Amino acid sequence: MRNYSKRLLPFTITVLFLLTFMFTTVSPIIGNLKLGLDLKGGFEILYQVRPIDSGGKVTKGLLLATERTVEKRINISKVAEPDITIEGTDRIRVKIAGVSDQTKLRELIGQPAYLTFKDERGRTVLDGHDLSPNGAGIGYDNLNRAEVIVTFKDPDKLKRVTEANLDKPLSILMDDKVVSSPIVQTVINNGSSAISSRGLNEATEMKDLLNAGSLPAKLVEKQVSTVSPSLGEEALQKTLFAGYLASAAILLFMLVVYRLAGLVANLTITGFAYICFVFLDWMNAALTLSGIAGFILAIGMAVDANIITYERIKEELQDGKSLRSACRNGARASFSTIADAHLTTLIAALVLMTIGTNSVKGFAVVLMMTIIVSLFTNVYGSRFLLWLLLRKDAVRSPLWFDAGRIRRSSNQTRRLPNFVKWSRRCLIVSALVLAAGLVTIGSKGLNLGVDYQAGTRLELYIGHPFETNDITKILHEEIPSVGMKPVVKTGEKGMSAATTFSKPIPLAKLDAIEGKVKQQYGQQASKQESTVDPVIAEESVKKAVYAILIASGGVVLYTAIRFHYLYGIACIVALIHDILLPVALFSVFRLEVDLTFIAAMLTIVGYSLNDTIVIFDRIRRNMKKTAISSASELEALVNLSLRQTMRRSLYTVLTVFISTAGLLLFGGESIRLFSLALLFGLISGAYSSIFIAAQVWLMLYKRKYLFRKA
Repeated sequence: MRNYSKRLLPFTITVLFLLTFMFTTVSPIIGNLKLGLDLKGGFEILYQVRPIDSGGKVTKGLLLATERTVEKRINISKVAEPDITIEGTDRIRVKIAGVSDQTKLRELIGQPAYLTFKDERGRTVLDGHDLSPNGAGIGYDNLNRAEVIVTFKDPDKLKRVTEANLDKPLSILMDDKVVSSPIVQTVINNGSSAISSRGLNEATEMKDLLNAGSLPAKLVEKQVSTVSPSLGEEALQKTLFAGYLASAAILLFMLVVYRLAGLVANLTITGFAYICFVFLDWMNAALTLSGIAGFILAIGMAVDANIITYERIKEELQDGKSLRSACRNGARASFSTIADAHLTTLIAALVLMTIGTNSVKGFAVVLMMTIIVSLFTNVYGSRFLLWLLLRKDAVRSPLWFDAGRIRRSSNQTRRLPNFVKWSRRCLIVSALVLAAGLVTIGSKGLNLGVDYQAGTRLELYIGHPFETNDITKILHEEIPSVGMKPVVKTGEKGMSAATTFSKPIPLAKLDAIEGKVKQQYGQQASKQESTVDPVIAEESVKKAVYAILIASGGVVLYTAIRFHYLYGIACIVALIHDILLPVALFSVFRLEVDLTFIAAMLTIVGYSLNDTIVIFDRIRRNMKKTAISSASELEALVNLSLRQTMRRSLYTVLTVFISTAGLLLFGGESIRLFSLALLFGLISGAYSSIFIAAQVWLMLYKRKYLFRKA
């Protein structure tokens, strides 16, 4: 017993050290993580920059000047770390989290703040360009009323203007609205003038605007996404709860199925999660709802590398190898399969990152990071911990690796059905299902959300039980002439209402709706909107199509180069099936297609081929060992390959299914459709790997090679 404890000592010390280090340092790391606007509340707006003069052009200099002015205005509100980026040739995107008064800040950003002084004939005699830098301040008149004191760069110019307009009115306008029209009673020699206001707050706002400077261009809102703090907090709590449940279920599953190897897998998954948090903190990335969803999904996918390795180890043990030899050979043989499976998902994530729209890039960043981290922690980390267990024979019995059931598992493998025999029937069934789906799409179309059809999606947090008819009445009173989908209850316990308008709705109308809801249900009520201009919607459709085509093409090309072009053709058929099936189901059940749906499709493009690649890798390995001379021998080889990889396919799909089901059942409302699309895709991908991809390759190979030999 003492020798056994000594042999386990290196493993025990290493694990205790790593766990102690992680758990003592993880709290400040998580505390440093920033929350995105969909979790803290805030807004994201894509502005189109237009020149003030009708004949002007938007230049790089104009974009930079507008960006600086927008940043100055945001800084007035003391918002922490706004994200302002220039996109394309005429657009600026502004993302701000943790905003208490979104309406006021949006008005502040978009207000031209162009100051003019006009004489009684309406001629402009002074404007904002004549002010000194930071030349506006707060002062008080004889009645102790707040006013704005403005200082001019050229005192002589102000002197000449006041001389010319002595005893005449001189109107002061802000954005063509008269602020005051004082009578010039004396010539001003000191270069300063006063602008009256209706109070200190108005004077302060005007002073800040003047100091920030007028906008050098017009800003037009083309895409708006706002989140109220109450709904953001609700989404965060629900998604974290879903993550805890899914992670616990996956860890328990690995421990029960793989015993000691499962414990090693759980330790590496814990390290995987810790390193991901470190990278997020290092990148100073804002953690969004889609990012958390991607992280939860990645935990399920991270198990894949361990399952592939452990199933290979079991096969080596079945062949009579010692435990140490089986672990060494299994780890070596599984690496190329793991790398191929990870790279296909990485290709899809890269496409999503570069071509996908801005709101799902957080998901893509997290997915890319977790794929790379998983490849190291769940391959090299697992190998290192297994080496510590085996280096001095601390573990000798295969029972620790659940290998006591190897003989029974081997017998079960031989009893598995003849998949090739079923292939023709399965292909016919799949063709009929897809045909029915395509007919539905052709007749009913897709239920496109505002991301792809333009308009405004409005969600109202009520906070009390309500009737949808009452909300509908308020909406029709404020917006009577715009098409609107039926109001539905959403959120926890149905405390929120949501609908979609067929056209973009102005901010003033949405504020009026929020005001009436607050009057009826209390001040806890709040709104959040997603507004998309038709031009942006059309661009989003094109980007979605390009993203899916490029990702699919990249994955297929990689498979064809890595294996053989016949494998690539089989992948194309399987991918078409895996993409069309969720699309058809969304059409049949009239589920809304939005940006998260496209993110799910791209994830499916990468992940659904994981099973296919594992099966193809096994077919290729078995063909190297066996001389094939007839169609029946090839069918038997494919059947054997499918049987050998069946447990791995079921287990990996099950772990990702657990993560996705957790998000669907317990996650926030905004990722429900994403989770549902992913579930459809997972089931479709597992099915297509066995009954479509492998069978199509078999038919192609028989036709090209075996028939030629005959």
